[in-house]
Amino acid sequence: MAYYEDFGEYVSNAQKKARAARAAKKVSKKRKLQPACPESYAIAHTWWGKSWIRNLEGYADYSSRLPRGRNYVRHGAVIDLAIESGVVNALVAGSAEEPYEVSVTIAPLNARTRGRLVKNCRASLTGLPALLSGEFPKDLEKKFLARGDGLFPAPREIHFDCTCPDWASMCKHVAAALYGAAVRLDEKPELFFILRGMKIEDFVGKVLKEETDDLLGKAKKKSSRRLSSGDVSRLFGEG
Repeated sequence: MAYYEDFGEYVSNAQKKARAARAAKKVSKKRKLQPACPESYAIAHTWWGKSWIRNLEGYADYSSRLPRGRNYVRHGAVIDLAIESGVVNALVAGSAEEPYEVSVTIAPLNARTRGRLVKNCRASLTGLPALLSGEFPKDLEKKFLARGDGLFPAPREIHFDCTCPDWASMCKHVAAALYGAAVRLDEKPELFFILRGMKIEDFVGKVLKEETDDLLGKAKKKSSRRLSSGDVSRLFGEG
């Protein structure tokens, strides 16, 4: 019996995984790959990865276009993904012999929003680990996740391109790359700030300065403790 999906012949999950594995093996002979493969069905597990997905799925423009991308990323189709300043570049295995090249451009956070969030962040955060782990006050979390006025990009700030022939405004390969970005943010949340054109130090500048000053103060005290000749004598049991 024949089955059809997306105007093509049905492909089982096992076949999709095998196809992705073949594509990755072929490309890996030419370059080093950084696949974005979820560790489980949930795709993301950290605050940054989950929040990235929650933000994307919260927009009606994207909600109907993303499901196929979820399936793709779960099957290991995102065989390579890199996050750089303002862009997510990915290779996504599909029905063609060669993987499709996907580019997702993210606009930098505007100066007004950045200034407001940096100010709130410096006043609330206890340190860099708290920021990267998502362990910060709920009030700050709400400001980070504010629709269209927080840290995460709105559809108008996201532009994408794919080498596949799909005429849809967001093809499944682009959707897969967007979910793949969540996987990468799970691994390295600091990449989020690079993606949005920000310096992570700006968000914890005051905290880091205080921590650095404290460490320098302790180091200075420690270095000032010189051993006198009497101390040396006592140390070796003399005198």
